[in-house]
Amino acid sequence: MTDFWHIVRSFGILCLIILFSIDVSVEISLAAPDVKTSKIKTASQENISVLGDEANTVRSLVINGNHSFSDQQIRELMRTDVWSVYDESVLKADFEAITRFYQENGYQFARIAEEDLSVKKFGDGIYLGIEIDEGTIGKIIVSGNIQTKEDVVRRELLFTEGDIYTEADREESEQILRRKTYIGAAKIDAQWDELSKSVIVHAAIKELLSFPLGVDLNLNNQKRYWMLQFRDPNMFGSGQSTLWRYERISEIGERTRSLVRGRYHNPRLFTSHWNFDGEYIQRREGDALLVALERPQYTLKSRWSASVRFAESVNHVSWYESAMETDRFEQNLQSAFANIRRYFGERRQQNYIGLWAISRRSKYVLLNKHSESRAMLEDRDIKRVGFTVGRKHTAYHNTRFLERMGQEENFLVGSQYALSLGYASPLYGSDRAESYAELAVGSGWMKGERFFSLTTIALSTNWRSRIERSVLQAQTAWFYTDVFNTGDIYTLERGFRKNGLFDFHQTFVAQLKTEMQFGWSGQSQVILGAFNGLRGYGYKQFNGEKMVLLNLESRTLFGGTVFRKMDEALAAVATFVARPFIDMPIHLGLILSGVVFADIGYIWNGKHSFDLTAPKRSVGFGLRSSLSQFSGTGILRIEFAYPLDPPFTPSFKPRIFYGQERTF
Repeated sequence: MTDFWHIVRSFGILCLIILFSIDVSVEISLAAPDVKTSKIKTASQENISVLGDEANTVRSLVINGNHSFSDQQIRELMRTDVWSVYDESVLKADFEAITRFYQENGYQFARIAEEDLSVKKFGDGIYLGIEIDEGTIGKIIVSGNIQTKEDVVRRELLFTEGDIYTEADREESEQILRRKTYIGAAKIDAQWDELSKSVIVHAAIKELLSFPLGVDLNLNNQKRYWMLQFRDPNMFGSGQSTLWRYERISEIGERTRSLVRGRYHNPRLFTSHWNFDGEYIQRREGDALLVALERPQYTLKSRWSASVRFAESVNHVSWYESAMETDRFEQNLQSAFANIRRYFGERRQQNYIGLWAISRRSKYVLLNKHSESRAMLEDRDIKRVGFTVGRKHTAYHNTRFLERMGQEENFLVGSQYALSLGYASPLYGSDRAESYAELAVGSGWMKGERFFSLTTIALSTNWRSRIERSVLQAQTAWFYTDVFNTGDIYTLERGFRKNGLFDFHQTFVAQLKTEMQFGWSGQSQVILGAFNGLRGYGYKQFNGEKMVLLNLESRTLFGGTVFRKMDEALAAVATFVARPFIDMPIHLGLILSGVVFADIGYIWNGKHSFDLTAPKRSVGFGLRSSLSQFSGTGILRIEFAYPLDPPFTPSFKPRIFYGQERTF
């Protein structure tokens, strides 16, 4: 019985505890919801009382179609938001702000699709749905491609049908097309098509002519050769190029050489962005082979690049002292190089880091020794690995007549900096342990539409316990083009403009370049003469360890009716000659330019032998010409240069240079 009452008492105590707990929880539950609900209702009522009627309050805002920018970025542009009062005029202003934001960021055809605007009104408020059309490309039209296949042009564009159109993609696509050797000009336009509610893109190109068979009798009096070749820079319209050539070369002071050369280039291997380049050269000294596989940063949007190159060759290397060849060596060279880079940042501002490895084996055999010299060429077997860090600010400006005659050019505006550090070690096959560093800087600058400047600097050094060998190379070029603001007197699309019997385009050019070697005595040398721009003197007149050269030029491009008629007459002859092979008019685009120049050079050895009072100077004039609508012709030049300093005495007897160059 005691146990029974004990159980009953325990059960009763448990019941009382449960009842008390239920009572407390009920009181809490009754109190808490009242507080929370009152707070929400108070806030809601305050918003509605301040902002307007509850039925006009925006309850939901959904944004669609904004693939390039986040919802948060779009909402920050709008005054309309959740819990705000719906106002059509405010919403319209929001649409204008969003459209303006897109256009300022290069989305020229972005718009708010008002026909797809969803405004749903209910008793508790308004539900909004906004549809942004960022400017979808509906159609791409390609024109001007006579030989080039349409898909070859399309694949170089940074957009396809269905993509969003941006001005940055258009500009860079034009630059990519202009870099092709078979395209002389490229223009991409875009228009909004109201019927299809999409963007229509028109890509127009100007192809360059190319005759596959040719004979070149190069009359360069510094380097004579004749050449028979088969060349096609745009094989079957595929964008691939091939070259088969037989050359016979005779340089001043060197033996005549004969060689057979074959080259094949595929810019899109298996439709990828990898390109293949292979070249084989057969010559008397020995055969040469080059194989390269590269995946370039074909667009600034690309995040990586890589390349692998192998080369093997046998070459003749000459050593000069006092304008005479003292030694001749046979160089056996084997090299391999591989690198990969990763890019970070936006299209115009990028940082990158890369890993690379290089193998270079060179061996020298003395063939002839004419007199005593300081030549001590060193056999090397270098195996080096390293990394590169860099930064670049990249933009391009479309121009002409800086380095080419007639075709459109991409002038770099911006800057690039790169630092490479490497180490060679016997652990991976190098002949000795040594460190390597290289600093490379490039900068392009323009003022208005007529003042251009381009500068490059490269400093490399090798060291072990101390710095042993270094090389400094620097070059800067300044162009003041269209001096008298005459405008475009010639374009590939329209030819010469009609502006009287004569028309002129004037350009001033100043170019300074230097090469300085430190610690390379007997292993390498710097040459100065007509070979590298000191006109009026010998091919390799002067030698040393350090050199500075200044070139000043005034170029006058000829146009007007007279030169237009000359071009038309040449076109008529070319059309008649090519009629059995090509049933179309042939326009070669003859361009003529006169030039007046002055060159000033210094070359010296050691640290203290520079003499400011002992320059090597020359002045002269010449004529240059090119076939602007023909691929691969280069610049034909004839120049009369008057040397003004020893070893020549000043006189009115010029030294004549005639030949073909690759730059204007």
